[in-house]
Amino acid sequence: MDRIPRLITGIAGGAAALFYRVDRHGPALPDGPLLVTANHPNSLLDPLLVYRCSERLTRPLARAPLFDQRLLGRLIRTIGGIPVYRRQDDPDAMHRNEDMFREAVSVLLDGGAIQIYPEGKSHSGAQLATLRTGAARIALLAEERAGWRLGLSIVPVGITYSRKELARTAAAVRFGTAFGCADLRETYRDNPAAAVRELTDRIEAGLRSQTLNLTDYRDRVLVEVAEQLYARQRRQVPWRARERLGTRFPRLQRFAAGVEWLRRTAPEELAELRRKVGEYAELSERLRAGEGDVPSRYALGPVARYALARGTVLLLGLPFALAGALLWAPVARFPAFVVRRTGPDYEITATHKLVALMTGVIAAWALWILTGYAIGGLWGAITAGALAPVSGYTTLRWVELANEVRQDTSLFLRLQGRPDLRRRFAVLRSELARTFDLLEERRRKHELHADARDDNVSVGGGNGAG
Repeated sequence: MDRIPRLITGIAGGAAALFYRVDRHGPALPDGPLLVTANHPNSLLDPLLVYRCSERLTRPLARAPLFDQRLLGRLIRTIGGIPVYRRQDDPDAMHRNEDMFREAVSVLLDGGAIQIYPEGKSHSGAQLATLRTGAARIALLAEERAGWRLGLSIVPVGITYSRKELARTAAAVRFGTAFGCADLRETYRDNPAAAVRELTDRIEAGLRSQTLNLTDYRDRVLVEVAEQLYARQRRQVPWRARERLGTRFPRLQRFAAGVEWLRRTAPEELAELRRKVGEYAELSERLRAGEGDVPSRYALGPVARYALARGTVLLLGLPFALAGALLWAPVARFPAFVVRRTGPDYEITATHKLVALMTGVIAAWALWILTGYAIGGLWGAITAGALAPVSGYTTLRWVELANEVRQDTSLFLRLQGRPDLRRRFAVLRSELARTFDLLEERRRKHELHADARDDNVSVGGGNGAG
């Protein structure tokens, strides 16, 4: 019964993983009744990434207007989607959410899995939007109907993009530790609203542990540049290495927490830090250094090995890349053409691009299969059907490697005979890394003192009451 939904979500998730460079982190999803709660930064792409990174099929809660679209609505229904009626879509249909709650609870009681986005909207904010209570209400209703023996698991999922509007940029999907809500039985019996609030707070805490949260979105650049230069200055990452976003995420999260602490305690220092990091970023941008940063020196051995290894791969892959480019170049340009013609809002730009890409890929693949059949009959069609996607993917990886090598080579050439520039980078990096270490030490001491004050107040209050 699940074969068709799994096929649909597998294809859609695979397309999203081709559109972005996706990496998954965290434990596997547990068995049994499951509520997957995720942040919502990128419209229809978010559930596709969850499908791609999940071991289980999760039935999505989706806004009701999507079900009215001819093709998309049919697909959502086929994979078990449950419509949610929002006030901003149709105020007169809000009463129909009773059906939504009833169906969602039924899925959980049958041991199924649901995917829900508690923010209730897709957005590009620097931090989580205020969470709606629907996820908590569904969870508590399901546990109550099961006599609080359901064993429901709630898993927070954080989705982070580097540049969500651009294809082949990084996306990280982080699965948190599962938790339950059966311990809220007494609270729910005495005060259902309080139980819903407490569980919503737990869900929010879980989501915050898997996402970056900043007061000002502009500080995202500050955090990313600071983490990048610090990791290389402290030799945590090799020079010119391009790390996966998910691998960088714990460091990015620590830097984000540091920025928010500095905003609360010393905003003038944050302004000065932003200026210094901005100076470093501007200098890096002028050199077009990219995310690999500027090495303090170039040693002959590593440079020679780099040139030999990557040069060999590019040379051997060139014929395949050229063949793939001839086959797929129009498809690669099609999404940009569609976006120029449709002019979508920023929030759904990636969705339009992905739909255009999937349409182009399917059409081109069918064309090459028909061409293969016309030339070589059945075996020609089979050969074309197998080789066309392989050649396209090979070309994609070749182009990405070629761009990486071009960036590294041009930086290497621009820095030749310019030891002053390398020294300037090294001095700036060293100063900033030392500043980060001092600020982190101050933050730890501040938190220790705050914890000690809280303990003293707690002890003092207890003695006084006695």
